[in-house]
Amino acid sequence: MGLVNGVSYGWSNITLKMPGLDLEGQSIDYDDELEKELVYGSGSMPRGYGRGNYKGNCKISFLKEDFDDFAAYCKSQGVGIYSLQIPKVIVSYAKDGERIRNDVINRLTPSKVTNKGAQGDKSLTVEVEFLVYGQIIRDGLKAL
Repeated sequence: MGLVNGVSYGWSNITLKMPGLDLEGQSIDYDDELEKELVYGSGSMPRGYGRGNYKGNCKISFLKEDFDDFAAYCKSQGVGIYSLQIPKVIVSYAKDGERIRNDVINRLTPSKVTNKGAQGDKSLTVEVEFLVYGQIIRDGLKAL
């Protein structure tokens, strides 16, 4: 389960870094998958499986002011938000006294931006979805 002396990882243990830009996110979600399906011959039992395409996704929620920094970075690079190509996002996390672990999300580009605000909110948030066209590497472990 990853517990040491009853302490688990928490959000305060995570930092986000992009080349040339350090951002403070409210949340990050990332996942990947490899298409697989059973292959049949004669009879009803599978003979094996076939592999398809690899796919990765990433979503980061920012406070509006942090998203404004992200937008200013795009402007300084001379590209629109959806034209930005990010070589990697590093998600670092560690428990007190342990080594820092890094998950690396390689090659991504923004694909959707959602602004959120509701009555009673104390802050405005912006959610950015990214298309991952590289590979997600979890603490040195490659997906493929």
